[in-house]
Amino acid sequence: MASITSILKNCTEITTAVDATLSNNNTTYSISAFPNDTKTLFTKKVTASTNFVFNQEPTVSFLNTLNPDNYSFTVVDTGSLANNNLTAREFTIKYLFPFESSTGDSIVFNSKADPVIATSTGKIYSYSIEDSNIPSYGDKRILTVNGDANATLTVRAKINGGADLTMTTAIVKSNVSGSATIPIKTINPDIYVGMTVSGTGISGTPTVVSITNNTMVLSAAQTINANTVLSFSGSFTAKIGSNGLFQIGIGFPSTTSDIVYNIILTEIASNSFVSPLTSPKTIAINQYAATTITFGITNNNPPASGSFTLSQNSFTNTGEANRDNSLTTETGQTRILFTASTSAAGYSIVLGSQEFESARWSSPTAVQGKYIQLNGGTIIAMEDFSIVIDNSQSTKVATISCLATILFHGSSDQTTNLNINDIITTQQ
Repeated sequence: MASITSILKNCTEITTAVDATLSNNNTTYSISAFPNDTKTLFTKKVTASTNFVFNQEPTVSFLNTLNPDNYSFTVVDTGSLANNNLTAREFTIKYLFPFESSTGDSIVFNSKADPVIATSTGKIYSYSIEDSNIPSYGDKRILTVNGDANATLTVRAKINGGADLTMTTAIVKSNVSGSATIPIKTINPDIYVGMTVSGTGISGTPTVVSITNNTMVLSAAQTINANTVLSFSGSFTAKIGSNGLFQIGIGFPSTTSDIVYNIILTEIASNSFVSPLTSPKTIAINQYAATTITFGITNNNPPASGSFTLSQNSFTNTGEANRDNSLTTETGQTRILFTASTSAAGYSIVLGSQEFESARWSSPTAVQGKYIQLNGGTIIAMEDFSIVIDNSQSTKVATISCLATILFHGSSDQTTNLNINDIITTQQ
């Protein structure tokens, strides 16, 4: 039995058996024949969704087969790339049977349709921006809007329920006295009409009326000094370029608290947003503060000789919240290494009543094996346990070590504790 894999974006497919038998919702097929026979296995037609076309030809690959040269195919297209109207392609897959049987072949289809970019109709079709969680240390994401050339919309980036994000800055070139015309030192392509301007000496909440090269006009006259740094934020007018795109980088600052950002797209001309895009469209992106996992060393219920003296009573690992470290364990590892000592006369350090293992670390959830699980989803693997005791000096010392690997950094700060008196004690 062989498999059929389809990678589809903004399109649909219909698979029809010819000589082969299809199964498992058309994801596998089987067929038998004599060597040197050529059989038509099946046909597959991919069709772009409404208002989408193929700007890249749909493809089929036989690289994951035992005898790729024994496969062949023909295509029938509806429309063409040359005319920007390729909306469907039907593949016919054939196979020349070899003398040796083969199983486990995988035929892979890859089809991606893109939005139809019409001309001069003032429409906005779609947008894209990386909407995964923003790291605690901040990031810059590119917002891309697809539409007809010269179509306009408003864009606003802000904290949910809070302030607008600063989109860009500029430096005043020379002193300005009672004028709405402001010269800036360098041309800044990220200043747009409608942006709110702030900075030392700015009066009120003026907005950008126009921007030409390194001269901008504000909605109100200002008196400000040269070298003043101006910040630009708030809702502004975005205009689609001749290539059918509008792009702008949005900077997200570092944070010590959890934040939700909203990027709001709003149509200017009525009904200019093409379904499924609706107006206003709010894109929510989360940013989480870094979380700290603390490994505490406690001295509960000390032996008769008294509490041990610890060289260190805690270790920490700080990382991005809700991060899976399973593929990059280096970022989640903490070597826990400390000494516990006593100078009590007549006493020696010996192993305690319980084995030094994962179960000695406190955890609200019981997990079998070497793992511990904390609240907020944090999962830690504990291993490489070691206790080395030296009773040869007046101060007896136990050197204790283990390796903690945080496989998943959860959503909140958490602490797990090791009671030293569980794993070592003293005796006369």
